Amino acid sequence: MFFNIFVSRPNALDNNQKSTVLTIQNLLETRGMCSRTIGATDFPNVSPMKAVEQLMRQCSGAVILGFPQMIVQKGISKPSTCQEMGIKNKLLPTPWNQIEASMAFMLGLPMLIIRNQGIDGGIFDVGTTGHFIHTFDLNNQDWINESSFLQPFNEWYKEVLIKQVSS
Repeated sequence: MFFNIFVSRPNALDNNQKSTVLTIQNLLETRGMCSRTIGATDFPNVSPMKAVEQLMRQCSGAVILGFPQMIVQKGISKPSTCQEMGIKNKLLPTPWNQIEASMAFMLGLPMLIIRNQGIDGGIFDVGTTGHFIHTFDLNNQDWINESSFLQPFNEWYKEVLIKQVSS
């Protein structure tokens, strides 16, 4: 029997990102987990925020995949403040990563947070949730077989099993 895992990711993916998502989905399936994503596997008839909440309540864990969805070639961060700073070629994830990760956190779901190199801010900042932030080149799927990923993945999986049994 499969149990559900919410996967936060953009629905607009390039070919490398699609390969990464498929690799993650396959890894989840080998462990008896079913990947669920609004707009990819689930198409509810309610508002997106309500749909995320309803789906997450059916899940035993969450995977947050921070892929670049926007590049700010030149801009200003925190304008007109004492922390104003110029930015150049800043990679931004989908804002839904922030929303969905926050909801998973509030629901107490075990989270596995994985970001592409160059993605930071909010949920992808070290120390925000108490979870380790795994950083890889998500355009290259070799990282998924490395012990630096598999060991934390196995620890997260144990948390998911505990959550599944207690539900």
